[in-house]
Amino acid sequence: MNVRGLKWTRGYVVCSLKGKHIELFINMTIKKQLKIWNIKIVNDSQAVFSISLEDFFKLKPILQKTYTRIHILRKVGLPFQLAKLNKRKGIATGFLLFFVMIYLLSSMVWTIEIEGNQTMTDEEIFQAIEKLGIHRGMFKFQLPEDTVIQEQLGSNLEQASWIGVKLKGTHLLITIMEKVKPDEKPLVGPRHIISSKNAVIYRILAEKGIPQVKVNDRVKKGDLLISGIVGNVENQEAQELVAAEGEVLGVVWYESTVTIPLKQEWKEYTGNRVERKYLMLGNRVLRVKGAKEIPFSQSQKQYDLKQISWKNYVLPIGFLDETILEYHNQQRVLSVSEAIKLAKNQARQDLRTKIDEDSNFKSEKVLHQSTENGKVTVKILFEVLENIATTQPIVQGE
Repeated sequence: MNVRGLKWTRGYVVCSLKGKHIELFINMTIKKQLKIWNIKIVNDSQAVFSISLEDFFKLKPILQKTYTRIHILRKVGLPFQLAKLNKRKGIATGFLLFFVMIYLLSSMVWTIEIEGNQTMTDEEIFQAIEKLGIHRGMFKFQLPEDTVIQEQLGSNLEQASWIGVKLKGTHLLITIMEKVKPDEKPLVGPRHIISSKNAVIYRILAEKGIPQVKVNDRVKKGDLLISGIVGNVENQEAQELVAAEGEVLGVVWYESTVTIPLKQEWKEYTGNRVERKYLMLGNRVLRVKGAKEIPFSQSQKQYDLKQISWKNYVLPIGFLDETILEYHNQQRVLSVSEAIKLAKNQARQDLRTKIDEDSNFKSEKVLHQSTENGKVTVKILFEVLENIATTQPIVQGE
């Protein structure tokens, strides 16, 4: 333990000394090897110093010989803290019971979460877990080893190929990976492949059926692309109906109009943050960690509530984590060319949400642009390469 910690443990007092023989008093305390420090001479008849609690009671003879008076300014250290607690046994007992309760609550499993299951129900998995004696409200030390849980759950859940167990705080997470069954291809009846959109044919690949269009042909929505009728077209008896299969890529046009303000405003986060933790007891919230004041002029708050539950009941006890993020408001005036570039990006992103993931942008062209009231409006034409094939059942007698 360092010197400062030792002084606090044994206790000391900060005193004010008054009298005509201040210097004599100090010399006598040093001569008697009393533990005295932080001596500050205020004037010829007054001084301030710190002295250990043990040596404080040895000052009386020196005070009498030097005709000085002493006054205690501050009491510091463990003995005085214990004395205060002794006077407030009820409060101390309450705090002790409170922390014991928090310790016990944090030593128990309060939530059990299941993730990863697709075909198996949560109820089915919870029943298998309860057969192992695992339930909400049990102490952590009562939990079986992770490997034991994995093996026994695996034997009870035939559809599980792998089981993960992770205990974090009062939260038990069970991860289930189910056995993958091979996909069974559904039986498909005779069908055509038709166009789902107006487009120009870019590429056609017929795996089954007869192509009805060629590259650079312009087609409309509903036009026949690959026929599911093969054989002699003129002789129905020589025809065969098949489920047409293939890929048809077409160039599709989209128009988009976007308006961009030249004056841009946004929040720029500095990376500075303050975290505070609260204990929730009913409708009351007690801050247990973190600063009281927010040191930021502009900030945004995020909350994460972790409430404790018992079986199907939510207890009025929980922890609230608060994260305060600092940001600064930023402003910038765009040039017209920058606004057009931003409009193109925004239009491209908006269009991306409306087309298939495997579609690709082939080209883009600004059809019209205008600037009015501090805003730039841009009309853009996109050429998109996408799969335009969709199926249509063949009706008997067609």
